[in-house]
Amino acid sequence: MKCFFSVLCAVVMLSACEKIGRGDSALNGMTFVRNEYSIIERYEFQDDGNVYHYTRVGDSAPFDTEGCALYYTLDGESLVIYHGVKGWKKEVRNTVYSSGTYHGDYIMIEGNKFSRQ
Repeated sequence: MKCFFSVLCAVVMLSACEKIGRGDSALNGMTFVRNEYSIIERYEFQDDGNVYHYTRVGDSAPFDTEGCALYYTLDGESLVIYHGVKGWKKEVRNTVYSSGTYHGDYIMIEGNKFSRQ
């Protein structure tokens, strides 16, 4: 019984830890796009609080965060996107990936305007 209780506690703690730091639900399910000149860039705020980022400049190979975890926090208008654990080096995990502000129909990330799609 003692062993079962220990395992149950461990499972509860692990599931709680997985949810810590996940995004505020305000942006979940939204996509914001910047498309100017030869730059196409997109931030997708997924329903589970994760963030997906895609960038393509001209004919160059695209950059995306497929397979690498990002998550966000939203405090009023202040938006911060962090590196998650999956896919990033130990030194990078849980550090700031990018930051900006949320304005309803658009977000500003590092001086660039992304319109809600």
